[in-house]
Amino acid sequence: MSKLSNSYIFDYNNVRLPNPTCYIRLLHLHPTNVSVPNGSSPAPLRCSISVCSLNQPVPYHAISYTWGSPDDKHHYLEVCNHESEPPQRLYITSSLADALHHLRELAAGSVTTLWIDQICINQADNDSDEKSKQVGIMHRIYSSAEQVRVWLGPAADESDEVMEMWEEVGKKCEEEVNLASYFASNLAAIQTLIDHANNRTPNDPVTQRIQRYMDWAAPRMKPHLNAMTVMFKRPWFRRVWVIQEFALARNTVLICGLKVTAAQYPAWVLNMYGYCRQRIWPGSMTDEDFEVCNALRNQPFDTLFTIKKRRQDHNDAVQQGRVRTDRNSSPPAGPGAGDYLFDLLVKTSSGQRMEATDLRDRVYALFGIAVDREKLERLGLTPDYRDCDFEMVLLLTARATMLRGEVQMLSFSQFPKDHIVPSWVPEWRPDMATPFFHYSNRSLGRLPPMFTASANSLPAVTETDDTAIIGVRGCRIDIVEDTADPWEQTEWDVSNNSCYLAFLKQVQSLCDRSAIKGHQIYASETRRAEAIWRVPVADCELATNGLSRASVEKSGQVYAYCLESYELFELHSKWDPEVAARHEELRPGNVYCTFLGRTGNRRPFITEKGYVGLGPVSTETGDMVVAFAGAPLTYLVRPTTRDGHFKFLGDSYCDGVMDGEAWDETKAETFFLV
Repeated sequence: MSKLSNSYIFDYNNVRLPNPTCYIRLLHLHPTNVSVPNGSSPAPLRCSISVCSLNQPVPYHAISYTWGSPDDKHHYLEVCNHESEPPQRLYITSSLADALHHLRELAAGSVTTLWIDQICINQADNDSDEKSKQVGIMHRIYSSAEQVRVWLGPAADESDEVMEMWEEVGKKCEEEVNLASYFASNLAAIQTLIDHANNRTPNDPVTQRIQRYMDWAAPRMKPHLNAMTVMFKRPWFRRVWVIQEFALARNTVLICGLKVTAAQYPAWVLNMYGYCRQRIWPGSMTDEDFEVCNALRNQPFDTLFTIKKRRQDHNDAVQQGRVRTDRNSSPPAGPGAGDYLFDLLVKTSSGQRMEATDLRDRVYALFGIAVDREKLERLGLTPDYRDCDFEMVLLLTARATMLRGEVQMLSFSQFPKDHIVPSWVPEWRPDMATPFFHYSNRSLGRLPPMFTASANSLPAVTETDDTAIIGVRGCRIDIVEDTADPWEQTEWDVSNNSCYLAFLKQVQSLCDRSAIKGHQIYASETRRAEAIWRVPVADCELATNGLSRASVEKSGQVYAYCLESYELFELHSKWDPEVAARHEELRPGNVYCTFLGRTGNRRPFITEKGYVGLGPVSTETGDMVVAFAGAPLTYLVRPTTRDGHFKFLGDSYCDGVMDGEAWDETKAETFFLV
């Protein structure tokens, strides 16, 4: 970047915001009056910048895009706010320059009015609170825009063909299938769609129409699946800010190169692709087919669209009076509930890789679409780029979330940690482990938790003068007497078969020790005996709609198959014909083996009374098993030198108390977590 006189550099003071909480700047992108030969550099980007009130905004489009490196500012806009004065330069990133050149071409000679965060917020001014206040109204900025235009990048890697396929296949899906009508945040509607798509009601006219659509769509999807996986790897799909930008828009389009398509169309294609797979690959699949198939599972775009749909349902419910918005009410279960900030943090941390250049944006980027935003603000959480570092943002987020009553948040405080925060504070980093309880992210109407270790108690959280310490009401269950080796496997293979066998044997040994103690901690000896197969899988098994509690009929039986299979691998060659035949008979045990992988990175323990369970790898003798009021699980804490104060270690499965058997309200006390 060449040195220029300050008079040639754009000065934000020339377009000051009267009030950053209700005024915004807008960029007016001018058409080029110069004809540029093919292959030449595009004409300079010229614009003007104005200020308007969000209470009565002029029509504008908001841009959702990937910044790129903030140091990559070799391109600039020529800002011409006064005809009598020479234009000033406003330096921008290469990614934004690409977007503006394409948007100008798509405008076909017209002035385009845009809101773009990189330009319309003074990003360089760290001494004022303009940025914090503008981030605080981002939900209004994007929801007030006539359209949100998502810039995916220039055309490349067959992106034109993918965009055309999305437009064709997605539009017909909207007309023939009407997928939006099934995503009503309840199980019944989704199950109806599944029945239609799987042809379970072949005489139903709707089923027949959907089946005809799938016959038509599958061959049109297949040639572009690999290019579609490449498209979903573009940086925009991993940027955490796009969630708010995408979810709040009334009308959203995707732009790649000079191709434009409605944002819902790739969502419909991605959803129907899952039902069309047998039509796409009717026979055996090649290794490349498997790679493509796996790459299209659990796409971030699916999460984006789910969050957007839930927010739209919430807005509709508020307008129709089905959901109250007064200061003390909470959204009811079912359609219109929306997502709390806690829900959004879970959805963007577990199994996802949503990224942010400024780590504080892991929280702030979600704040505007959280339906409990106003309550969290009253509890002290609001975007603050001037006085809050990332550690403080994490602390204030955890504190406000706990005071909101989301005690189950503690399950996401996982170790080791990359930042210096109290033991009970989650970092909300990408790819966090799934807790023991199957966290229903409320996308199916807030399903009840599988476990109720605190019975029917309500959350009881106490503030302290020290922000880093939180008080949580709970009951002591028992003290850890001994532990076994940590269970760190996540996927079975012949080479680690002995590890799986050793794990099951260690749990069995702890259960034998529990029986010898003789404490009456179970309703019957039959139930005590079940601990040997309930504990290793944290009492979970696969059900039609996800996970459910383990049962004697399923898990109890396949445990025996699984154990015998491991023993056979240890004692005999798998090439022995008789052994191979027996292994085939024991194949149902594979489902139990799969669930053993789900409980990886845990340590088996036994308590003084004989409770057997799984806790964090850091679990030691002397740690305390507790149940916190309003939380579904048991947790492990470690006493500190200060009476009543504890270090939080993590969630746990403790067999025999997960349905509130050990909860005693008369013995509840406040645990101060540090």
